[in-house]
Amino acid sequence: MLTNSGIVLEGGAFRSVFSAGVLDYFLEEALHFPNIITLSAGAYAALNYVSKQKGRIIQTNIEPLKERRYVGLKTFLRTGGLFDMDFLFDQIPNELVPFDYETFFASDQRLVMHATNCLTGKAVYFDTFENKERLMDICRASNSMPFIAPIVKVDEIPLLDGGIYDAIPIEKAIDDGIEKAIVVFTRNQEYRKKNRWFYQFMIKRVYHKYPRLIEVVKSRAERYNHALEFVEQLEKDGRVYVIRPTQPAIKNSESDPNKLMRFYEHGYQTAKEKFAEIKAFLGTR
Repeated sequence: MLTNSGIVLEGGAFRSVFSAGVLDYFLEEALHFPNIITLSAGAYAALNYVSKQKGRIIQTNIEPLKERRYVGLKTFLRTGGLFDMDFLFDQIPNELVPFDYETFFASDQRLVMHATNCLTGKAVYFDTFENKERLMDICRASNSMPFIAPIVKVDEIPLLDGGIYDAIPIEKAIDDGIEKAIVVFTRNQEYRKKNRWFYQFMIKRVYHKYPRLIEVVKSRAERYNHALEFVEQLEKDGRVYVIRPTQPAIKNSESDPNKLMRFYEHGYQTAKEKFAEIKAFLGTR
């Protein structure tokens, strides 16, 4: 694999089962990118890619919903968050469906995850993880969406979901010297983000202690749409290869395991259908 190649994954909460399907097909074909840049639920999927645990997303995110609703109003009333983050980032990886920390830390792949600094409103990028606790703390912070998950502190920095500032980290990939990038989206091609006045109103109310976070939320839709246009131009120039759903995207809060499984399989099949083109783009055989 070319050292200047990489994969960029956007987030999307449960929509990221599509990305997990893509990554699982890559694992099946032994396609191991040296660089992975991601955030939020894309980071959750990327962990399994680096640890080479194909299909683990089914065991950790989809199958548990058949017996335990770790997302929803009851979870919010019990934990203070829409998602049971302790279940996802502690109980599952350390007890129920063990994460292969040994393989992860032995990997020569470079994983970059980021979260949004509530004090500055900017992204904080992490690519070193000294131990399993820090690894899961950073991934948890990157997944902590406003309102539905509490702020997570890493190195005493209050952090929230990486998608607030840099939802499509293509510029980070370019800055890091990646010349051949696969970009995986979890929404359809026609999607464009819109400003939601009520969302911004609630951000002001709930996160009034963090004025710079409030300011960056105001421009979130504009920055997201600009990044989409930038990726589309790079695609035309032959500098990136884009993978995205062609079926209707599921909701980011979707909790129907059957719908999640179908969207995962859509990601797997999409990667399979495009694999010859991907190898040609990368210049591999």
